Amino acid sequence: MSDDLNFIAGNNALEYKLKSKVFRDLSSKEKLILAYRHLEGLRQINGGYVASPYTGEQGGDMYKVFWLRDIMYATYANEYIGAYDKMIESYRLVLQIFKKYSHKITNGARKRHYMGSCADEVVHARIHPSSLEEITSEWGHHQLDILGLFLYKSGDLIKKGHRVLGAEEAEVRILLRDIVLYLTTVRWHSDPDFGMWEEGPEQHSSSVGSVLAGLTMWHDDGHYHSKYRHRVDLYNYVPVPQEFLEIGRESLNKLLPAESVSRPYDMAQLSLIWPYNIVTEVQAKTIISNIETNLVRDRGVIRYRGDVYYSADKENPVGNEAQWPLGYAWLSIVYSKLASRSMSVGKLLGSPDEFIRKSQEYLDRLEAVMTDDGKVPELYSGDKMNPNVPLAWAQSFYIVARQNLANVRDVVQFNMEPEGRRPK
Repeated sequence: MSDDLNFIAGNNALEYKLKSKVFRDLSSKEKLILAYRHLEGLRQINGGYVASPYTGEQGGDMYKVFWLRDIMYATYANEYIGAYDKMIESYRLVLQIFKKYSHKITNGARKRHYMGSCADEVVHARIHPSSLEEITSEWGHHQLDILGLFLYKSGDLIKKGHRVLGAEEAEVRILLRDIVLYLTTVRWHSDPDFGMWEEGPEQHSSSVGSVLAGLTMWHDDGHYHSKYRHRVDLYNYVPVPQEFLEIGRESLNKLLPAESVSRPYDMAQLSLIWPYNIVTEVQAKTIISNIETNLVRDRGVIRYRGDVYYSADKENPVGNEAQWPLGYAWLSIVYSKLASRSMSVGKLLGSPDEFIRKSQEYLDRLEAVMTDDGKVPELYSGDKMNPNVPLAWAQSFYIVARQNLANVRDVVQFNMEPEGRRPK
């Protein structure tokens, strides 16, 4: 799939076709190719992805910069089309940034006090795309899910046989241990952070779940073993004590089903189902039900009730929240993942066909609010897109949603084939 995408994305065939067709009228393969081309347009030579092409000329923050979280989620699409080399390059870049600011991690690991917005012991979330210098801002940089996501996915890639750590493995092992020490010093399981949306400070279930997933991956206690063909003992790299997992799980269970004290539900909680798969089936069902009942709108999913970021009416934010197409992609992925799990563990939450139908429904809703040339905007304020088009990690999630749904359908069809027709 990767070679096919790279070859076709390099010619102009789709441009000619788009003169007479809009994106949603293309074939599934053409949609995937064009969406990936837009994502590649945001990729930089060092393997990072700028958040969007927007340079700030219409006001607000410039998004043509790196956000660490955005890079790690934006490159997820590469895994689903088989371009692991590009994904590994992106994670090595994030590792390079952590190494560049390792003094902040060690500073944080030796201080037991709240990590302020731009304190000297916090790695900033926003980075210049070429110099890799931190871009200071007043909003909160202490975001635990960035570290949790890095630990989780880097460990996952290593278990799949990829050399994420690079040639300087001994040095990286020290850095990874410092990250774990940092997390325990700042009491990730009980202290506040600024969360996925960089707002707070509060204790967020999505942040706690992210770190719990990352530490669980490296502790290697068997929670994720079913995902891998070969055994790679990650605990030899970073010895994560069992106690960390126990207190993290207890904290997460106390927070759920809420995201925080002020938010009974939040789109960020979908991360607990995918990519982390760190909640029970019952908890997953409650999270999805809360989001579908309270946050799904006509042009996307609102982040949380009363969100003022790009609100259509900031004086009356409730009911006028910005709508994120990203949420449609995320729900589509979650439902296709549930379809896969229901085939292996039984109909705990529903049937594979039911989940596939829901996944397709959200994919269709997403395509209806994408641009005519296949870009996923960050959000709609009222009926208008904001300038961040495409948003890198939303573009990536569209590719993941489409490809994973196709993969699940293939598995379901294979399982329904008569025994005599199945390939030997």
